[in-house]
Amino acid sequence: MGSKQDRIAELTRHCDLAERLLAVPPSANVRGLYFRNTVRVLAEAGKLAEYRELFPEEHSSVRWYPLSDFLVRLAVGGAMLESPERVHQGMHEIGRRNAVAFAESLIGRTMLRLLSKDPHKLLKQACAGRRQSYRYGRWDFEIRGEREVAMILYEEYIWIESNLVGAAVGTFQSIGLSPKVECELASPFEGKHLITW
Repeated sequence: MGSKQDRIAELTRHCDLAERLLAVPPSANVRGLYFRNTVRVLAEAGKLAEYRELFPEEHSSVRWYPLSDFLVRLAVGGAMLESPERVHQGMHEIGRRNAVAFAESLIGRTMLRLLSKDPHKLLKQACAGRRQSYRYGRWDFEIRGEREVAMILYEEYIWIESNLVGAAVGTFQSIGLSPKVECELASPFEGKHLITW
């Protein structure tokens, strides 16, 4: 068996993790709740022991951690959930389940009740919530019709085309809607989600 770094490289060979890590500013941080959600998804899938061999440490939900550490764990988690060849499908599912799990939590249920399950209000809250849990980049959204929005992502180092599409799907599923989400990338770190429901 190789080193930890060799194992990570093998699991993530079908995504651009190494190149992405070079682009992430050292000041980019994320709250620990996203690490914890990845662990929860892997535990539910029966993959936690394999993950813990590489990442035995625990993370506090509210503490700030380097985004680069999260990206490694997200890519490894996606590969373990599906396979190295299907790492993006695994990251999509982690993003989807994270959004659904949040909505089912006490704070999520309270928030959804306050927002009256209105998709436009929900996306506005998502942008505000992001500012509280990430220290880099930003999200905006445009209402393009009664049942159509564009979520615009700037300086976003998490995979827009997989993990964050899954998060968008899960967010809408949490309020009982089945959205269609199309991703348009301007670069690996900027793009938009076109969401209709």
